[in-house]
Amino acid sequence: MIYLRLTMGGFKLRRKQLYAIILAGALAASGTPAAVFAAEGDVAATAETSEETPTEGDLSDGDAETPAEETPVTEAPAENTTSAEETPATETPAEDAGTEQTPAAETQTEDTTEDKSEETTTDPKESAEETGIYITEEATDTTEAKNHYFSSLQDAIDSQYAPAYNAETATKATVINVNDTYEISSTVNINGKKICIKAAAKGDSKAATITRNADFKGDMFAVTGENGELQFTSGEEASLTVSGKISDEEADTVDGSIVSVGTGAAFGMDSTVTLQDNNSAADGAAITSVGGKVVLKGGTITGNSGAKGAVYSDSDIYVQGTIVGKENESVTIGLTGTAAVVVTDVLTASNLTLTHESAADALTVVRAGSNEAGTALTADNFKAAVAQIAYATEDYTLTLAEDGLSVALKVNSSVTPTEAPTATPTPVPLKMSYKAKTLKWKDHNTVTLTMTVDGACKWYYFYVDAGTDTKTIQNMYIAKDATNAMDSSGEINITAAKVPEEDSWLVVCAKPNSGATAKMSVVKLNGSSFKKKRPAKVSATVTTRAPKEYTASQSEVSGLSGELKFFPGKFYEFSVKGAGMDNENPVQGDVRWVPVYWTTSKKSNAAQNTTWRIGVTKGMQNKEGKTYPIYIYLKKQVYNGTEWQDTEPQVLDYITTSDGKSLTFTPATISDEEWNAYIAELSGTPIPNSGNGGSGSGSGDGDATEAELTATAAASEKDAGSTSKSAVSTADESPIGTMSALAALSLLAGGYILVRKRKKEEL
Repeated sequence: MIYLRLTMGGFKLRRKQLYAIILAGALAASGTPAAVFAAEGDVAATAETSEETPTEGDLSDGDAETPAEETPVTEAPAENTTSAEETPATETPAEDAGTEQTPAAETQTEDTTEDKSEETTTDPKESAEETGIYITEEATDTTEAKNHYFSSLQDAIDSQYAPAYNAETATKATVINVNDTYEISSTVNINGKKICIKAAAKGDSKAATITRNADFKGDMFAVTGENGELQFTSGEEASLTVSGKISDEEADTVDGSIVSVGTGAAFGMDSTVTLQDNNSAADGAAITSVGGKVVLKGGTITGNSGAKGAVYSDSDIYVQGTIVGKENESVTIGLTGTAAVVVTDVLTASNLTLTHESAADALTVVRAGSNEAGTALTADNFKAAVAQIAYATEDYTLTLAEDGLSVALKVNSSVTPTEAPTATPTPVPLKMSYKAKTLKWKDHNTVTLTMTVDGACKWYYFYVDAGTDTKTIQNMYIAKDATNAMDSSGEINITAAKVPEEDSWLVVCAKPNSGATAKMSVVKLNGSSFKKKRPAKVSATVTTRAPKEYTASQSEVSGLSGELKFFPGKFYEFSVKGAGMDNENPVQGDVRWVPVYWTTSKKSNAAQNTTWRIGVTKGMQNKEGKTYPIYIYLKKQVYNGTEWQDTEPQVLDYITTSDGKSLTFTPATISDEEWNAYIAELSGTPIPNSGNGGSGSGSGDGDATEAELTATAAASEKDAGSTSKSAVSTADESPIGTMSALAALSLLAGGYILVRKRKKEEL
């Protein structure tokens, strides 16, 4: 069983031996699911224009505005070419195919990774090893099918093989295959992409399981942004289980859902999928949808406990197939607002219960719909489906309408009426506007401006090229980047740095604390009069001399010379002054080297010490006067005229001597008398000198067996030269790990602590 932590990168999974079987299973499965939701909705074009002030357009949901001189864009729904047999779980029922979608408020920047040929393309997120997470690149006329492996689900989603949704080409969902058990320790984000996570067979095993780490309590999967979509499904005879369980203790709860669906996004699953054991304080333990779309084409939802249901939604939930709801401590489905359960095809349900926060007499809570082929559900099939759905309280019963195609609530007269629950108030939209004549240049790279808001929010800004269309701007919104807090209504004073040199627009985004959708306003910086006012670049960015070039070996090291006696727990501070680090007036092209870490070996697994102190936790006598290497690594930075930047790719090098050899140091020799006196002072017990080098037993040659250099001090330190009290040593496998001179205290006899001598080992 393989466990995978999504927050950790760079580690390698064991190479699988059955590549051919995995590939055959992937090709035998159903084809790549087609795009489920077409880009919908159009955007009105209104803006204000002024010669003295920039144009500011509101791009908020519902009444989004394009910047000035922008042509309104209306995107037609993409044609659905998927057959009924191949339709993924989240296929929109036909009756909803033309429903207008709310413009995105939480959509990630589109993946613009440039396509390259197979010979040259290597996505940086792709694993060099075969793992149990892979995307199969379909065969073409000139190439064979190929699997691309990843160390985590998030890496696969963020890779070039999972493109962002494209309304013109109706991008299909990217299938990410999993074939083992994986543990995740942070939220897997699907933002503006269509992703299908599919259980694939591996040998005799046809089940895949995704679990949460015991320390991770948030949403396991978050689907956000218009065109953001997540599907759970399985290959032939396979199954997928997603478990939110963190321990065997029933009282242990988490904060998030298994799947969280945001505005304009979608989630779906089929009969091969199980969502289970999430004991959560979230509204929906298994699924929480706020402004999103949920399609259940079967599946099992079991052992979940949420604040308002195993599944909770403020919009319609589409159901068909075999849906099993069992052992959920709360109801299976909780609804709010005008949401209802829409039955789109034959339904076989087990213990499907529901409640509605806006429950009232005659409120429609279940209705008939149409499947993806456009076939409307018959009254008989709807009646059979309704018979398998129950309202969770005795206050109401379900009443079938005369046409047999909808079900409404009816107050149960035999039960004393209870006060109807208060409907959840609609979040109050945020109003944000640019304060006229506040936009000013602070310097060549910085502008300041003021925005006014009528409520508490969190905000941030970003730049786009002048002329960028509204949809693209909306899809660039990233909710987690809104970190600047505004606690009440009032003015937001913004200092926007790093203004691009080319014509640009500044986009200010604000997410209201009320839970309403985010506001996005465009401030144009490319007006002719405003551009003329841009200050010239400061002289500091102009090169007035030749750039200074340095090498890492021109750096200075101090503190490793002199008499370094490595008694147990004694550590010596040393310092590294990187070449070029004293450059106080850099010009473009100047180079400097920044100290990063040091090691005692060039092996790839050598411990990288970032504390600039050295010693041996258990001491080292070094009677043979041996010399040892030390590799001090620095990273190269280049001044770009404004700031120091790491090179791309990053350049690391270690300091060498003038003849190109590595730096060395020689620990001072410690006599037996010095050693024993030091040990005696540490222990508080005198060690008798029997005339054979301080050993009461008279055996050995006075050297210890091993020693290990470390950057961290021991728990008990004698010398004022070391201040740390921690006793953690490195795990280096270099020759330093077998250096001579490790003192071992042993044998308490006759009130004396003896130092037993052991034969030294060859390095």
